[in-house]
Amino acid sequence: MVYPYFSGGYDRLAVPLSTMAQVFGVAGLALVPVGLLWLAMPKHGFGLSIVGTAVGTGVALLLALFATLSVGNAFGALTCAAWVFAAIRFVPRLKSLKNAEYSTRHPAAMYLVCLPVITFAAQMVLRAPLMKASRDRAIASASQFIGDIEQYHARHGRYPVSLQAQNRDYHPNVVGIERYIYVPQGDSYNLSFEQPRFLLDRFGTREWVVYNPRDVHRVYSHTTWLLPPPDVAEPSQGWYASGETGHAHWRYFYFD
Repeated sequence: MVYPYFSGGYDRLAVPLSTMAQVFGVAGLALVPVGLLWLAMPKHGFGLSIVGTAVGTGVALLLALFATLSVGNAFGALTCAAWVFAAIRFVPRLKSLKNAEYSTRHPAAMYLVCLPVITFAAQMVLRAPLMKASRDRAIASASQFIGDIEQYHARHGRYPVSLQAQNRDYHPNVVGIERYIYVPQGDSYNLSFEQPRFLLDRFGTREWVVYNPRDVHRVYSHTTWLLPPPDVAEPSQGWYASGETGHAHWRYFYFD
């Protein structure tokens, strides 16, 4: 869950797997009542284990949906296959509960209670400090990139027209942040990156962090908005909120 916010090279599966862990922390709360009933009434363990498996199947399908949306159909199918494999492994254990002695509470009931609650609580506590730390690290890592751009400007009297290349020589040094994007803008430029976010922090929001040396930041949600008709002087950017990052010339922008 916290892996995308660590220091390191970009990992394309980090954010999808983190999102799936967070979804489990939210949707998995549906397993908690089953676990509590199982702890309170161990004699009904077999029936409650069936209910827990059914609820767990719903959680697994929801995880597969997020896997599909974040990566693709293959990852969603793989998630479903993993659950089917696990469910098949559960069958003998479920059967053993039918005639089991109920003098002690089954550890599975404790798992149903503890795992979702711990996962949910962890994301509520850790989301703000982790996002801030990773954002600050990516901003700090951009200093060399910005310095080299400014040196180019000092030599040539203008900013580069493009810095698109096959190999990226400047890295955010955050596992969940892929790259910096450079876009010239008149006599200035925007340097941006997408900041990974926690699921429950402004649900559905994507955050872009943008540097502009003249504080005339521009970041757009649609390519077509960059091709406005002649009578449109300033195209809409599409973000619904923005704010200061605490670093000079850097701002964040929220898109839904």
